[in-house]
Amino acid sequence: MKYKGYESIIKYSDEDQTFVGEVINTQDILIFEGNNVAEIEASFHAVVDDYLEDCSAEKKTPNKPFSGHFVMRIKPELHRELFIKAKHAGLSLNAFVSKKLSDAAPL
Repeated sequence: MKYKGYESIIKYSDEDQTFVGEVINTQDILIFEGNNVAEIEASFHAVVDDYLEDCSAEKKTPNKPFSGHFVMRIKPELHRELFIKAKHAGLSLNAFVSKKLSDAAPL
């Protein structure tokens, strides 16, 4: 499910005999539950709304679902080869790697 830029995964808990969801694209822990689709959706919306309200009340910036920035560790040799290929393609290293990742996981 998606709501206000936040995305969740939902699993069934045999132990609790209910559906349990987790917001997956924030560093804060947001868990919700429900017995059916309507309940789980309402619970998801409520947990996101509550989170945003709490952040506002505490004058805290909510974790953005994704900033578009991440750091990756690679071997120096691979870094060099990617840089060279990017230059040959007339692109920055960032643009070259972004294109390759987009090709691998098209939206």
